Amino acid sequence: MRKIWEYISARANYALSKKQVISLIMLVLLVFHIGLLCFFAFFSITPMVIMDIISILLYLFCYIQTKKGKNLLMAFNLCYAENMIHAVVSVLLLGVDSGFTLYIIAMLPLGYFASYNFKLEGKTVNPMFYVIFSVVSFFFARITSNYIEPLYSYGNKGVDRVIYMVNYVIAVVAIVAFFSTLLNQIRYLENLHKNQNQKLEQLSKTDTLTGLANRRSIQERYAQSEAVKESYALILGDIDDFKMVNDTYGHDVGDLVLKAVADVFKKAVRGEDTVCRWGGEEILIFLPGCPLNNAMHRAQEILQNICKINFEVEDHPAFHVSMTLGVSISTEAKDFMETVKIADDRLYFGKRNGKKQVVWDKVKE
Repeated sequence: MRKIWEYISARANYALSKKQVISLIMLVLLVFHIGLLCFFAFFSITPMVIMDIISILLYLFCYIQTKKGKNLLMAFNLCYAENMIHAVVSVLLLGVDSGFTLYIIAMLPLGYFASYNFKLEGKTVNPMFYVIFSVVSFFFARITSNYIEPLYSYGNKGVDRVIYMVNYVIAVVAIVAFFSTLLNQIRYLENLHKNQNQKLEQLSKTDTLTGLANRRSIQERYAQSEAVKESYALILGDIDDFKMVNDTYGHDVGDLVLKAVADVFKKAVRGEDTVCRWGGEEILIFLPGCPLNNAMHRAQEILQNICKINFEVEDHPAFHVSMTLGVSISTEAKDFMETVKIADDRLYFGKRNGKKQVVWDKVKE
């Protein structure tokens, strides 16, 4: 019951496909017309019995077609036309008090369902064709019934009232079902687009090779810290002799090295930290609220863990890589890019003086 309530309230986290909806319509109408056949046979209303036999055969054919995924729009239009004709004929034979004109009104949402779900040569179906057909059918049935006496009767006014109420309830259920289905489809598609946009947004901020953040992502992060005047530290690392790794083992191995080094950086950060691929084989960590001394210890731990990685390559002896890292803090500079430059200067000081080290103080510069 809860799932049904969520669905008719248009709050379901799923939506029936076009094929599922039309198949369900055909099946429900098939069963419904079997019921009508029995009802009209009981009251000996022969023309309606014949019409319902034809309707049952039609819906059986359409149901088979839709289950195969064929001619969905044709099946939909046949369903629509049959309901209009059946309603008009019912009114002419049984009178307007039978309540069959309510089915014409109940069919109005189908035009908008068709417009949303079907396209012909890249163009959506115009719902107004269905609306106009419904309006014409409704007024034709109402006006004609004023001049033609019903040809058949149930023989009891009480039965008329009961049938009217039953038809009213069925019409309301049909309207609710179609509008809830359409709204669920729209909301499901909106959520799908929203999730896709979030994924695209995430991809736009992520380096595809390493899975690290990219420059755009870290720029947004440091802008937040600078807006609230929060201090931060930076660790900028560069893999030593990375060109030689690519030249010796190939770029595929170079990519594996980058990924392995990136994993070490990922494991070293806190929840509030941001680690990004700054460029090439350079990786930068943004550490908000982190003192320079703590950042230095973090960089040394990263260096130790990188040096422990054992890379095994077919037809080559196993090898290790090292990294040189520069550390800086925002209080040493006037803005983020200057803080990066200080870390970069320290990094390349380390490169010129032996590599495989962490440079963090002004003395070594």
